[in-house]
Amino acid sequence: MNEFRFSPAIALVAILSVIALITSIVAIDSGGGSTAAPVALEDGAAPAGDTPADGDPAEVVPVSAEPGSGGTASVGLIEFAIEPDAIVLGPSGTIEVTNNGAIPHNLVLEGYEAQYGTIDLNAGDAANIDLSGLEPGEYPLYCSIVGHAESGMTGTLVIDAAGPAAAAEGEVDGESLTGMERAEWLRANYEASVSQFPAETAAMGNQPMEPEIGDNGEKVFELTLDEVEWEVAPGDVVEAVGYNGQVPGPWIQVDVGDEITIRIVNELDDEATTLHPHGIFMHPFEVDGVGMISMEPIMPGDVWEQTFVAQETSVGMYHGHDNGVHQVINGAFGAFTVGQVPLPAVADNVVAEDVMILNDAGEIGLTLNAKSFPATAPYVLTEGEQMILHYYNEGLSAHPMHLHNNAQMVIAKDGYPLATPIVMDTVNVAPGERYTVVIFAEVPGTWVYHCHILSHVERDDGSVFGMFTALIVEPSDDPDVNADLSRELGRDQVPSFPGQEAAATPDTGEDEPDADEPDTDEA
Repeated sequence: MNEFRFSPAIALVAILSVIALITSIVAIDSGGGSTAAPVALEDGAAPAGDTPADGDPAEVVPVSAEPGSGGTASVGLIEFAIEPDAIVLGPSGTIEVTNNGAIPHNLVLEGYEAQYGTIDLNAGDAANIDLSGLEPGEYPLYCSIVGHAESGMTGTLVIDAAGPAAAAEGEVDGESLTGMERAEWLRANYEASVSQFPAETAAMGNQPMEPEIGDNGEKVFELTLDEVEWEVAPGDVVEAVGYNGQVPGPWIQVDVGDEITIRIVNELDDEATTLHPHGIFMHPFEVDGVGMISMEPIMPGDVWEQTFVAQETSVGMYHGHDNGVHQVINGAFGAFTVGQVPLPAVADNVVAEDVMILNDAGEIGLTLNAKSFPATAPYVLTEGEQMILHYYNEGLSAHPMHLHNNAQMVIAKDGYPLATPIVMDTVNVAPGERYTVVIFAEVPGTWVYHCHILSHVERDDGSVFGMFTALIVEPSDDPDVNADLSRELGRDQVPSFPGQEAAATPDTGEDEPDADEPDTDEA
């Protein structure tokens, strides 16, 4: 049942050219108010170059002015990146900032937060930063909301006394296009991105791990934590943190009752670590992996191990609980499953089991199993087949995972089986959560499979990236292979709501006449 069947070797260019564009946006209400219109720098604010008095953090205020002679740069904010992250402008330039994400973000210059920055912008809001008075030089940019810079929302602004850098020869500035020219430019970028799918990259994470067998018959899983160069997408290599050179780390699979040893070797240069078996039910306290509480942190060069018995069926994950804001979001996570979640009767043709780990932060960014489209691997089934998929969220925000036109039945939440499994086409997975679903291959075709927060899958230039892949359903030789599936999934049931049926009279049991119809009884 744990057989991997999914290879990215299937060409999809012709099929993906007809992918329907996503038409709805999942919006997260932040509960706060901010204006899209920029507000002028407050009277009395320090001039450019001054630092806040007494070393206190400066209040972040929006600034605006007419664009100066130094050019204008458009910058988008998403979870969790600044796009583009390198800007070159001349003196008195302007940065036009738009929050293309789903949660509040801002943009400020490090060291000049009071003079050059925006307020917290809700999704879709915009503001300008007028750079008048800023001397030529290089300045760090970041989002000042707690945790966002650490998750990757950083960049660089260069003020060049000679003026903004000239565009490369032949480069098209899509923002300057209008009408059909812009439509064709967007279409070309979209086609160029999807035509690469599925793209090959240097390595794949999440590979099933074969344990060593100890002297007493226990299963030994040795995980070495170290920095690793990881190819997120073709040519996009980042400095990640991984176990055994993989991101996500190897998939640990054991049976209930197995005696297992987890051994961690810390090869990081300058950070301690721990290992927390998140969601592994009934593990001993000394295995919980919280530094200075249940264990001593594992210092660089040290080795830690614990042996325990897997007590109950679990859909868990492992990650550090020490320096996690750096290690975990940059790749130090993996799947850890014990036994098999009970399957409903309708899941009678399960041919494979897989894991999809969601991330949105750090160097890895918006990814599925640490790969960004077009390097995300498609899932391949034949009509009538089924697969078990475990969603994991190791990121910093929720992700509604949407599968087009084929059923996914949620059978467990955080490893707990549901008494009544439920069919959903979109499953919202919050940080730390796990959902186990059975996917039913119902309709032949190449079906888009993605996070439904649009800024997590599409760029402003029309290209596709990030948390986007496909389910390929190949046709079956049996045309009736799914003949009873709608009934078995409960889709043939017509719901009945209060007031939908006419009320029966207490005395006769007969339906009362509609109040709008006249009484036709003869006297």
